[in-house]
Amino acid sequence: MSEHLSLPTGLDARPLTLADAPAVTALLSRWEDVEPSGQAYDLSDIEEEFTGPTAVLDGGGVAVLADDRLVGYGLLHVIAREPEWVAFCDGAVDPDWWGRGIGRWVLDRQMDVAHHRRSTEAADRPAELRATTGDTRPRELRLLTDAGFVTRRWFERMTRDLTVALPPTADDPAGVRVRPWRPEDDEPVRQVSNAAFADHFGSVPRDPAAWAADVSGAHSFRPGASFVAEEDGRIVGFALAAEYDADSARRGRRTGYVSRVGTLRAARGRGIASVLIVRVLTALRESGCQAAELDVDSESPTGAGRLYGRLGFVAADRHRMLIRPLPH
Repeated sequence: MSEHLSLPTGLDARPLTLADAPAVTALLSRWEDVEPSGQAYDLSDIEEEFTGPTAVLDGGGVAVLADDRLVGYGLLHVIAREPEWVAFCDGAVDPDWWGRGIGRWVLDRQMDVAHHRRSTEAADRPAELRATTGDTRPRELRLLTDAGFVTRRWFERMTRDLTVALPPTADDPAGVRVRPWRPEDDEPVRQVSNAAFADHFGSVPRDPAAWAADVSGAHSFRPGASFVAEEDGRIVGFALAAEYDADSARRGRRTGYVSRVGTLRAARGRGIASVLIVRVLTALRESGCQAAELDVDSESPTGAGRLYGRLGFVAADRHRMLIRPLPH
């Protein structure tokens, strides 16, 4: 259990609700103004986060108020599927209210809630807290490390200019047909994704509800720029696209996102992923995007970073995942 801290004088706390989504969106925008992370959120993004299947809004969400103004919040996300029990700590404090202990109070509360839920839901299973932060946010990093979190893994955000020449569209690999994504592909692609990422750090299989919330049902998903690879009538690879309107608006140029790329292990090494990604980049450019981005594990077991580099992506910034084991 964490040490219990007091909420700073003059502030109140209550449960976080969906009605707080507009205030949270505005708070995150102010934070991005002060410490740019390269990620911006609109109201739809926050509403989807609050209502997603992993969000513990009831009991795991807290709003910190100063005279009815939201100045901080926290939201716990729990993934309770076997074999691990994992809780993600998320939250923010308005920059005007930094340095008053609000962030540590929110994090302290999240750790206590996570400890209690784990003890009642999965006392006999390994469990840990996770959080992510970028190099541009030293205050958040210090908050997490002071609370006992340690860096487990680095991830890079890579960007690709779509206003310059793209790699030529290659022929489909022998025996493989690359084609646009269709709605009936959703479930097979989910299954391929779970299998393809089974050996990746931190990956947790997504059930249909989580997949819909995070991927195909998200308002950012761009089916018209997403592709699958078939072999003998079976999907063996995919590359999905997204676009975050708030990001594009803040940057002043439309930026597409290669949100997820996967190939079954038996189909790797044949150039399938390269063909899929080039098709996505071409479709994003044709839709009006001037740039594309993706995130990659710095220690990806498939060497994905090298592949992206060959396709013209360059490193833009990096962020880390931190963990804190939960004792029994």
